[in-house]
Amino acid sequence: MYRFGLASRLAHWNHALTFLALLFTGMGLVIRGAAGLVGPETLRLFGTVHRIAAIPFTVATIPILLLGARRATARWLREVFRFDRDDLRFFPAFVREFFGLTAESPPQGRFNAGEKVNSILQIIGWPTMVITGWMMVYKTSFPPALMQWVIAIHSGMAMLLGCAVLGHIYLALLMPGFREGLSGMLSG
Repeated sequence: MYRFGLASRLAHWNHALTFLALLFTGMGLVIRGAAGLVGPETLRLFGTVHRIAAIPFTVATIPILLLGARRATARWLREVFRFDRDDLRFFPAFVREFFGLTAESPPQGRFNAGEKVNSILQIIGWPTMVITGWMMVYKTSFPPALMQWVIAIHSGMAMLLGCAVLGHIYLALLMPGFREGLSGMLSG
């Protein structure tokens, strides 16, 4: 039984890999002193890679989901925005389990409450990053006062999404009981 079809997996990995490229090159571009650590040529390369990765991040995921996995995408959207009492009970049990304490997780649907929250963050974060990112590329077209807000929103959302994604990766790779999600994203 497959958990995720090919189009869902392609969309996931396009989003994940381009986001990671954008996250790490973006960090290199905004961290003070990075030029001294990596050199100005590498910093220019970061800028180039950042702009190139922005293209598939912007244009590929949504068409893959809508053209290749319309039903699965609709089902995913319905499920991640629906929370019940068991979802709320998931978080305290998850925290206990995360720290090695015994905990009985409440029944969960296809996606646990943490996956739902991560999905919602990505759903909100993707257009935020795309809009603010492309505004930064064309910054001379916008008033400087607006661009200060755009940069702050872009940076803040990048930090929030970065934490969520790194937590997602940790759970998928290292946390017992969460690895089946990774196998679903690799082989279905």
